[in-house]
Amino acid sequence: MLTLEKYTIGVGDRFAHQAKAQLQACVQLVDDGVEVVPVWNKSNREHSFIGSEPQSVFDAAKEAVEGLAWDKGWHVDADHINMGTVDKYLDCSDFFTIDVADYIGQQPEADAVTAFVEKHPELVGSVTIEGIDDPFDITSQNVEEVTAKYLGAVAEAGVIYRHIESKKANFIAEVSMDETDTPQTPPELLIILTA
Repeated sequence: MLTLEKYTIGVGDRFAHQAKAQLQACVQLVDDGVEVVPVWNKSNREHSFIGSEPQSVFDAAKEAVEGLAWDKGWHVDADHINMGTVDKYLDCSDFFTIDVADYIGQQPEADAVTAFVEKHPELVGSVTIEGIDDPFDITSQNVEEVTAKYLGAVAEAGVIYRHIESKKANFIAEVSMDETDTPQTPPELLIILTA
């Protein structure tokens, strides 16, 4: 498993012509004392719109890295992939944004919700989060509702993650379930992260 560097910047080279200019901005940041690592990304949807392939993002990034003699880290993100699209990114990406937003609200097995709620009684009660003035009061019913809404998405993220892991030893993963009509609340995020 790769470790994500402390400071990264997502750069979208939509037409495979901007990577060198984007990397030059990172070079200037380093010259100013800020070490930042570029993460080139282009979503599967964007590839579909313009007719490109995932390998093109890697190729453009590598050309920029070699052209500017960049000796720091860099990554290529398989951006907003799912189980149906992940395989074409395995050879050319080391960063995977696993998008499971479509699974939000899909009911998991009833036993799974009950088992999760019983396994995590610590989620019920008053929760104080540093930087937020008022504590959050979370009831057992809140935990059940959030679990029913998000557990299917969390489970699908696990399926995709394990698939990537079975094919690739070193990679970075993040899970996207935020491109939805309704943002998650801090208590929902606490429950999602516990799952």
